[in-house]
Amino acid sequence: MTYSVGSLVAVLAMMTLTVSAVSAGEAHEATSPSIQKLLSRVEAARPIEVDAIVSSFIQENQDGLPLIEDSLVTFVYHGTVALRATVPSDINRWDNKTHVMHRLGETDLYYLTLAMPGDARIDYKFYVDGLWMLDPMNEQTVRGGFGDNSAFAMPLYEPSPEIEFVDSIPHGTVEEHTFNSEIIVGARKVQVYLPHGYETGGEYGMVLVQDGGEYITLASMVNVLDNIIHEERIPPVVAVFVDPVDRNYEYFLNRDYERVLLEEILPFVIENYDISNEPGKRAIMGASLGGAISAMISLNHPEIFGKCGSQSGAFGVNDMELIQRVLNEPKGKVDFYLDCGTFGDLTDENRAMTDALKKKKYNFVYSEFNEGHSWGNWRAHVDDMLVFFWGK
Repeated sequence: MTYSVGSLVAVLAMMTLTVSAVSAGEAHEATSPSIQKLLSRVEAARPIEVDAIVSSFIQENQDGLPLIEDSLVTFVYHGTVALRATVPSDINRWDNKTHVMHRLGETDLYYLTLAMPGDARIDYKFYVDGLWMLDPMNEQTVRGGFGDNSAFAMPLYEPSPEIEFVDSIPHGTVEEHTFNSEIIVGARKVQVYLPHGYETGGEYGMVLVQDGGEYITLASMVNVLDNIIHEERIPPVVAVFVDPVDRNYEYFLNRDYERVLLEEILPFVIENYDISNEPGKRAIMGASLGGAISAMISLNHPEIFGKCGSQSGAFGVNDMELIQRVLNEPKGKVDFYLDCGTFGDLTDENRAMTDALKKKKYNFVYSEFNEGHSWGNWRAHVDDMLVFFWGK
């Protein structure tokens, strides 16, 4: 089909409009102008020229892969593929059978183009002939719960500078304890963050953090605390980072784990550190199942924890027990912060929890981000949670 210059501009405008209108949490295959141009060059070239054309394309884009064009992202793999190359990611819940890459003509270059929301940020890997790998042509990686992932962000994504270590500001200290429980046998690590200038005799707010070690190493939460306290976005607070011994057992709405926190760890913290006894100055938080157990404990004991934070909370456990409790029990005096990703995350059950909190007139905030069920998502919003708890 032949287009006039005017009609071609109109078609391109319609394509841009369609691509830009991708809804939150949506990603669908699309056509990359750059890949189409490359394919045209390859098809018009002599066989002896093809390898040089492909190599030139990779060289030209070596600092910008995956290739971002407006609301399009194109993943590129250069190498031999015997069976199949796919792109498991936050988008498809890390399914290594979907999002199959396409071969460019008869070359050894494979690609996949997706239309994405303009502010999306995604973790991904390549899965080539049964092998998981980072994207060899993307230097951007992010640490996840199962190792490093490749990552990319669309043009409208706003980075989170508060996760970075800033050498020029005062820093808090972290004291490490090994804690042996008599309720759930096993030694667990408990780390206590003390803000810069911490003094005995004060009454500091406190946040108790599930998956504590991972919130330190994968979510950079100590950096976040240092930065937003220095910026006076929140007052100085103490953070208690608690590691699980058997995560799935303890966080699956386990009342024995609740006892570990309330009867053993919290008394230890109160005895050794100066924290407020006001529930409004005490928060409990976590991600996924850690968000669910935090919500359970705050619902059970609003006289201890008056604030609760959940990131991608697993509120579907036990047939949505926590949601039913919010709906059917008297309202407790707890403020809730919730956030969730829109890609491969627990979005539906978080929306259901939000509806329940709204119906019972709880004080809460809920946000969704075009990201996945990942530490790369959660770490970017720890500051939002803490400012909701204690922001000036």
